[in-house]
Amino acid sequence: MEFEHALQRAAEKILSMPKGSRIRIISHCDADGIASAAIAAMALYRNGYEFHISIKKTGQNLLESVEENDLFLFCDIGSSHLEEMGRLKKDIILCDHHVMNGDIPKNVINLNVRSYGIDGSKEASASSAVFSLAMEMDKGNADLSQLAICGAIGDKQDKNGFHGINKKILDMAIEKGFVNVREEIIFSEKQEIMDILEKSIEPYFTSFSGGGAIRFLQNIGITPLKKLKELDEKERKKFFSALTIKLLEQGVEEMEWKKEKIYGNAYGDLYDLTSKLNACARKDEASIGIALCFKDEKARDRAVELQEIYREEIRYELRAIEKEGGKEMSSFTYFHTKKPSLTGTLAGLALSYLPNFPSNKPVIGISIVDGKAEISARATQNLVENGIDLAIALEKASSSVGGEGGGHPIAAGATIPAEKEKEFLEELDKCLRMK
Repeated sequence: MEFEHALQRAAEKILSMPKGSRIRIISHCDADGIASAAIAAMALYRNGYEFHISIKKTGQNLLESVEENDLFLFCDIGSSHLEEMGRLKKDIILCDHHVMNGDIPKNVINLNVRSYGIDGSKEASASSAVFSLAMEMDKGNADLSQLAICGAIGDKQDKNGFHGINKKILDMAIEKGFVNVREEIIFSEKQEIMDILEKSIEPYFTSFSGGGAIRFLQNIGITPLKKLKELDEKERKKFFSALTIKLLEQGVEEMEWKKEKIYGNAYGDLYDLTSKLNACARKDEASIGIALCFKDEKARDRAVELQEIYREEIRYELRAIEKEGGKEMSSFTYFHTKKPSLTGTLAGLALSYLPNFPSNKPVIGISIVDGKAEISARATQNLVENGIDLAIALEKASSSVGGEGGGHPIAAGATIPAEKEKEFLEELDKCLRMK
């Protein structure tokens, strides 16, 4: 009940303000952060409040150039900047699910789900917390559940089904008719099989570029230019059986050829919407993502372009990592990339699909930009259950070299001075060995 009481307090704080009050929304630059900001903005707008959205990357100054506002709403970011919030001398509502770092200042209403015994890695994303606040403000905001679901998907909280607050939101959205769930093949039935294999990212198939996919299909007696829907039952069984063997050879432990897709009545395929929001964030066009949530048609067209550009960049970088392999430390494997926006995505994909990144160690991605090393780390759920906590490890290792870091036990990030990379890696190795 403590979380419900905090929600009531936060909603009362907002609704007690005069109409026309200006509220600053500061949110994280990823799919969950964009969805969170859009939920907050729509809920505020519907209640007659003005808003200004700022989307921030990890490591950026959260409070730079903040003009006069009546209230601040932090979404999916800020839990490691509590001391800065205390110095702001303004009322703040914090909607987050990352690991907390420090004491809650008196001017902050804390809606970080972790503070209330809710698992912020599995049971609630930031958008789940913001949506809960929106519902406390007005039950008419139930349609925003579609964006809350996107936020959870963006943070991989749909894996093995929805749980906790996320499940309650999904169940409510289904009951009220805002979403429906369908089991579908993970690939497009209308796409040529060769393109499916060459362009697939999840799952990612090694050695399928440069004609590898064509040779694979020829070896199993399937015409590469056929569409998936054109395969007869025997060919479909042969196709998926061969792909299963291929992934097993890559060391992939989990695979599925069908999954439950969630469709929203205002947005269509919510997995696709999440992919577009993530692409907008990674391509530094978060405003397009916000506009997409507001159902702007021009934004949709641009988001489609960004999605394809982003996916091609992932494929290109992943093939390079596949070729070069990883560098081993005793407790993790790491790689370098020139694409700072891709470090987390690439680390997760390498851990899941590349045989030279063993699943019994976390994977660390590093990108050097303007004298800073941008770092992302990913682990498996099994590693977390056996004691790995990347949020704590990256926070300790980065702070030891004058940087900052944090996140979740299974996925975390850090920013450090580039010249301190070697020292950081050695300290991180110690932190992970001490689990």
